[in-house]
Amino acid sequence: MAYADKEIHQNYLNTFYRCITESKMICHDMVEEHKIVYIMSGRLTLRCGNRKMDVENGHAVFVRRNHLVKEYKQPGADGEPFKGLFFHLNASDLRNIKERIEIPVVKADESLKRELAVTLSPHPFLKGLFTSLDQYFSSDSPIPTSLIKSKVLETVIILLQLLPELAPVLFDFSRQWRSDLREFMEKNFLCDMNLEQFAHFTGKSLSGFKREFSEIFGCTPHQWIVEKRLKHAKKIIESKNCSLSDVYLKAGFKNPTHFSTCFKKRFGMTPSEAFSK
Repeated sequence: MAYADKEIHQNYLNTFYRCITESKMICHDMVEEHKIVYIMSGRLTLRCGNRKMDVENGHAVFVRRNHLVKEYKQPGADGEPFKGLFFHLNASDLRNIKERIEIPVVKADESLKRELAVTLSPHPFLKGLFTSLDQYFSSDSPIPTSLIKSKVLETVIILLQLLPELAPVLFDFSRQWRSDLREFMEKNFLCDMNLEQFAHFTGKSLSGFKREFSEIFGCTPHQWIVEKRLKHAKKIIESKNCSLSDVYLKAGFKNPTHFSTCFKKRFGMTPSEAFSK
């Protein structure tokens, strides 16, 4: 789900991303791999579980894998576009790195292991790393694969130097995500995810997810999600807390025409007719 007039995404090898947007953007991010987010300009607000986190210009945050994060990307107060750099640390690279470097021997911090996101203190190493990566997006030449791999190694070394107690989290390859299906769906039916992703985040295969869903809700996932979103849209319209043009997005729909058709079929009136009541 996103609200933006202009957004630019650039991606190298599904490892390094740059996002630039000139207006506020809200999205749900399914974090499947550990990642570091560095803000070059603007501000990022993360909602991880019950926790809210603001990441300002020049700051970075480590986000643990296997959970959902709601991201609010905002331009600077001076109108400067939001620009964030996202570096993903996938499990295969981390397994390889673990065999190549000396891992700090630290006692596992149980409270840190439960944190979904950890703020990283500003440091010249981090700034230098992301400033150098940012420059490659302005180059006409693609970033060589070998360079990306070396930057992953550099990133891990910097992380362990700045926060050695992250080692047990960084190199924990167990499958951590498993959620109660009913609870997860009730909390996340607005998220822009396909059925494979919903299944992943409840720790099930797609067939297992569909089978258990039918047993719990007595209908298909698609039918249930559409019904929940339409009811949510109706509540938004009745509250009149936002403009009619924003309702379809806030209710998890991507296309206003499709939303209007579904809404009229379900409630016997168009969204505009319901809004004017």
